[in-house]
Amino acid sequence: MNSLYYLVSFFLVINVIVFVHEYGHYLAARKCGVKVSKFSIGIGPEICGINDDNGTRWCFSLLPIGGYVMMLGDGDIASATDDEESLEKLSEEEKTHSFLAKSNWQKMGIAFCGPLFNYIYAFVVVIVICIFYGVPTYRPIVGEVLKASPAEKCGILPGDKVLSVNGQKIEKYRDIVMKIADNNSEKINFLVERNGKQLLISVTPETKETKKLLGGVKKMKIVGIRSDTPIFEKKSFLSAVLYGFQVCIQSTGEMIYVLGKLFAGKKSLDDFGGVVHMASIAGDLSKDGHFILLIMFTVTLSLNLGFINLLPLPVLDGGKIFICLIEQVTAKTLNKIFQEYIMTGCAVLLIFLMLATTINDILRIEVINKFVSGLIG
Repeated sequence: MNSLYYLVSFFLVINVIVFVHEYGHYLAARKCGVKVSKFSIGIGPEICGINDDNGTRWCFSLLPIGGYVMMLGDGDIASATDDEESLEKLSEEEKTHSFLAKSNWQKMGIAFCGPLFNYIYAFVVVIVICIFYGVPTYRPIVGEVLKASPAEKCGILPGDKVLSVNGQKIEKYRDIVMKIADNNSEKINFLVERNGKQLLISVTPETKETKKLLGGVKKMKIVGIRSDTPIFEKKSFLSAVLYGFQVCIQSTGEMIYVLGKLFAGKKSLDDFGGVVHMASIAGDLSKDGHFILLIMFTVTLSLNLGFINLLPLPVLDGGKIFICLIEQVTAKTLNKIFQEYIMTGCAVLLIFLMLATTINDILRIEVINKFVSGLIG
């Protein structure tokens, strides 16, 4: 039964944000006069579907992870190649409704609207939650101290309000998590408020080492504290709008920061989670009845999907925009064979990243972690 919670919650969350993303592409394509042949939630063989008056096939496919919009002239579900054989069979009038026939600016607009709708979704959902329910806020308060943890040994207590970590001001609980992860010194200095008094507590984090499946050791710092339950604060319409902008901008800034750390070698792929991790979070939130938090989780994932798709990798929307921009500036069409090589290389890279993050998730499961550690010594 628990597995069912996790699977259903995960698929609902993923398919909501995928639908939003693909619907952005669909609307932009229709606005530019491009015929959309198929709108699929999921990938693989079709399970069921209907045709609308515009000739679009709306359907559910077998594997409910992802989705796609296939436009007239597309040779694959990623719109990465052209179906030249089908295009040759079309009349000149019909060809004008293909994606290939549109200007570079129109192609860029169609590609951009997918990520844009992810941001719009996040912005609107945050506003609605702020006004009608209240935005969940995790205060910088220690909710739980794990037994025999470094935090307990050093005297941190439940209810302590963290004012600063290593001299840097703390405003919300997430700031504490980020400071612990970025700490490179032997000790972490917590300035906490307890019963109206300020206390400086130095904690030596415990370093947990786990062996990687492909060799090497991953180190993770553990302090042993957990957040307090969130409080829900309603906002006025104007405040909600401003907060919606803040969430979108802050999330984008954090993703840029993390990517910068990754490329600078200060973070590795071992620090990232994949689909198993997302399924775990979604399942926990739905199982515990935290549906507002589950909706906020879709906001986070939607922003992540929107941002990642804007990266200039050819198989992503950002890559398509980049290629169209080059062609617009140079007034030349990039060699198709060269594009196919780049597309294939990027697709392999993305598949590798998905596999790596999924393996990370699996290795976080204690039983499997112990088995792998024993297996590779």
